[in-house]
Formats: sequence, C-alpha cells, structure tokens
Amino acid sequence: MWAGIYVIAASMLWSTIGVAVLLSSDVIAMLITRSLLIALVGLAFFRSLSRASVLSGTVLGVLFISYTVSVILTGVGPAAYLLYTAPLWSSLIALKYGERISSTSLLGMALVLISVFLMYLESLVSSTVSFYGLLLGLLTGLIYGSYISIVRYFSSKGFDKEVSLGAMPYVSLVVLPLILYYLMNPNTQGVVNSVVAGSYLAVFCTLIPYRLFAKGAKYLKASTTSVIASIEPVFASVWDYLIFGRTPTELLLTAYVLMTLALLLVSVKK
Repeated sequence: MWAGIYVIAASMLWSTIGVAVLLSSDVIAMLITRSLLIALVGLAFFRSLSRASVLSGTVLGVLFISYTVSVILTGVGPAAYLLYTAPLWSSLIALKYGERISSTSLLGMALVLISVFLMYLESLVSSTVSFYGLLLGLLTGLIYGSYISIVRYFSSKGFDKEVSLGAMPYVSLVVLPLILYYLMNPNTQGVVNSVVAGSYLAVFCTLIPYRLFAKGAKYLKASTTSVIASIEPVFASVWDYLIFGRTPTELLLTAYVLMTLALLLVSVKK
C-alpha cells in the first residue's frame, strides 16, 4: 500500500481539530482533558527530563491554547490556513542554523503575504474573519513554525523520542494555570461534552495522527510528505462548509488558493 495514505489519514484527522473545538461547550475543560490524557500516555511509554522534552512540550502546549482561540475567533478553515504559514516561519527560523532561503521560499512568503492581506480585506468587508483572529492565527503559525524547528533540531541530534512522547507530559505544565482556574471556578454545565471533545482531540488528533504521519514519513521523501500534509487546511475548510455552513467569499477563496500554492512551493523545495 502507498505510504502516502498514512499521511493523508493523519492530515484528515488533524483537520478536525477545529471542529471539535467549536463543538465543545467548555474549551477550558476540553484543553485540560486533552493535555492530561496525552501526558499520561507520554509518562506510560517514555519519561524524559531533557531540555529537548521540556522545550518542545512547552511550545506544544502554547500551540494547543493559541490554535484553540484562533479557531474560535476565525473559524475552522481560516485558522487552519493561518496555522499552515508555519513552514514559511520555520524557514526564517532555520536561518539561525545556517540554512539559506531559496528563491522558491521567497516566492512562497510573498504569496502568503498577499493571502494575509486578502484576509485582512475580508475582515474589513465582512465579519467572516476577525481582525484579531487574523493576528492570532499568524502568531499561531509562528508558534507552530517554532515547534517544527525545535523538533527538527533535536531530532537531528538523536532526540526524536524526547521531542515526541517525552514532550507530552510538559504540555500539562502550560495548561496548569487553566487547571487551577477551573478548580477555583468549577463549571459542570457541558462538562461531559467537553471531556468527550478533549478525549477525541487527545486520541484522534494527537496520538493516532502523529503515529500515522511518522509511519508514512518513514517510506516517503521529506518533500513528498510535506506536500501531502499541506492538504490539511483544505480538509478543514471543507468541514467548515459542511458542518458549520460557512461558505468562503471570493476574497477568502482566493487567499486559500494562494496559500495552498505557497505551501506546495515550500514543500517541494524541501
């Protein structure tokens, strides 16, 4: 069987993160459930006190929170596309490690800037995209790009387990303030719905897709894997339309197309 099927399956599961967030009654309870479950799994299979685990887990925890708020402010489709500006951010971050930005990456960055400008115009013309959601979405992409760079750096040093399973328990440290807040301000309304959503995110949007992605990447070129994975925001925009009835405007659809092209350009470069 073609290994790309695993990457497609992982991308499809990741694309449902925003759906679970919006269907959750209490996002705080959802985040707590997700972080605690993956922390328990991480502790069960691999324990690490390394700098690689602490740093990658902390950034991942910040990413979980940032992306959740981004989805709430902008919707499933726009949040996913803004998240996937990450490869471009990681290209800039990679300059620190001596990598050079190719002309293809520069073109990709230009397309992303045009796409973001179109999304900004959309925020002015209608309420489809929130301006503050747009800013947070870009910040979330930067956080994700930082996470990718951290994982790549430590994995190249042989710390691949430390930045995967070993990082999971440290996600809970970032969510700890939310846990304390929830204990002081308990809210039982909709808690079952939120625990179910958090459990779904932990199992079907974290543990399973990361495993599927790793399995597919094992047999594919890095460039091929990246290109296939860039289909995730496309899936997300489809769920946004089918489940929430959000039809993208011409401006937003143009931004989607340009950003998809940018992702493909950067992925092929790799």
